[in-house]
Amino acid sequence: MKAREVNLSTLFEGHVVYVSPSFHRPFPWGTGTCERILNALGAPVAKPYFMGALVTLDLGVKASGYRKALLIDGNLRLMSVLILILALRDTLRPIDPDSAERLNTTCFINPLQNPTPILKNILPRKDRAVFEALVLDTPLPNGRHAINDAYRLGRDAFSRLDRETLLESEERLLSLFTYVELALEQGEDPYPVFKLFNPDEDSFTRVGLDTYTQFATDPELMGLIAAGESQDVEFKSCTILSGKHQQDGSPLGVSSVVKAVAGFMNSRNGGILLIGVEDDGSIRGIEQEYAEIDRSKSNWDGYQLFLANMLRAKLASKNAILHYQIERHFAREHEVCLIRIAPGVEPTYIDKRFYVRANNQTVEMLGPDLINYVQSRFH
Repeated sequence: MKAREVNLSTLFEGHVVYVSPSFHRPFPWGTGTCERILNALGAPVAKPYFMGALVTLDLGVKASGYRKALLIDGNLRLMSVLILILALRDTLRPIDPDSAERLNTTCFINPLQNPTPILKNILPRKDRAVFEALVLDTPLPNGRHAINDAYRLGRDAFSRLDRETLLESEERLLSLFTYVELALEQGEDPYPVFKLFNPDEDSFTRVGLDTYTQFATDPELMGLIAAGESQDVEFKSCTILSGKHQQDGSPLGVSSVVKAVAGFMNSRNGGILLIGVEDDGSIRGIEQEYAEIDRSKSNWDGYQLFLANMLRAKLASKNAILHYQIERHFAREHEVCLIRIAPGVEPTYIDKRFYVRANNQTVEMLGPDLINYVQSRFH
């Protein structure tokens, strides 16, 4: 573990993604924290304002070029400032669009060339839709939400300030509001630190600890599921369609898995396929499929062999097997299959059809789009 003092400029420096797992509390509504921040911004003399600790766990650099980390603790401390920065950004837009864009790329959106924006903060699902709508300036989901209430408070406060004072607020928020980051390295166990910052007598902590222990031995899996499906990650609830078989007796339904692998191989950055995970992130597991896939073995070995043989038979690409690896992961009582897929060096087809990962789905490309993509991607 390494400790360092950070402000928002240094915390979000470069291409980063912080994922807040599902065991975090939802953002609460209360004017206290937001008003204290606004009062500090309005102080006649600028001085550092300490916000507390952030605990992060490094998940490594992804193929598309950004560093990914779990935010083990400190989500609410960070969000209180970020929501007000969103309000400041939107207040600045009509009068100083360059400053507004600087806030955007510093705190919210990675400056990478991607089909869809890669956000620097991925919140738990209960808060994610509202926060992302504010960041991307899209329509807000129906209903009131604490994040939107805090945002409105910030907009009301900033709307009374002139341009010079707004720019001074920007500088203070980015440089003078500080945290102590306790950064865990890959392979370190974050469980003791999580317990240290979350007392057992708290009812929400008990729920959070139960969720946390499901992934305590596998932070990478926790981060992948918490972040949800994306350009780089896809979920599949199962490998086969239960009870459905082809004429030769082999299980039916593996085509969706094969398409997903081909789609990542044909993409520019590859990706990860998780099997045994529902679209909403809940874990179904693959262990119930073992007996149906291979009655003679009914275990991981038989499942892995079946999957490897199916991919080898279906993927029409030279040395396709060199571009993916099949791994077994555990989430307490369930097993999850993780397939890491590297981008291929030549087009990969399935029965002469071409699939590619685009945004958060696998699509078939046809006609001129197919020709243009293959020429640019594999030139």
